[in-house]
Amino acid sequence: MKHLFIAVILFLTVAGTTRANTTGGTEPQFAGVENFQHKYPNATDVTYKVKGQFTEVNFEWNAMKLQAFYDLQGNFMATCRQVTVGNLPLSVQMSLKNEYADYVQRDAIEYNDSDDGVSYYVTAIGAKTTYLLRVSTSGSISVFKKMKN
Repeated sequence: MKHLFIAVILFLTVAGTTRANTTGGTEPQFAGVENFQHKYPNATDVTYKVKGQFTEVNFEWNAMKLQAFYDLQGNFMATCRQVTVGNLPLSVQMSLKNEYADYVQRDAIEYNDSDDGVSYYVTAIGAKTTYLLRVSTSGSISVFKKMKN
């Protein structure tokens, strides 16, 4: 699970950059490709990268840019996608407003883990400290990472 959290941080820092291993019109070849194609039929712009103990697949599906993660045996682990802070669920926005009112929230992602379900990771930037927060759908907030500015 630690690797997936690292993937979340990487997603936030490299969102929008060029990905390696583009399929270039050919079928992708990674452990779990059958599971991927079944779960996301008609996915386009599929690229993938093996990173240690998992494979990160970047793709577009139903007009959404997504990332899916598979373990080395090809089992689905999680998906994530970038969302705007204004599109976060109301419970998440209210919790952020109540607990981090003096911070600027940005760089939100929706993270759907096969074990824990949906949660959100939001960057909260303050005068001296920046936090990467994990927020549950109910609005419960935990600090995932604390960074000094």
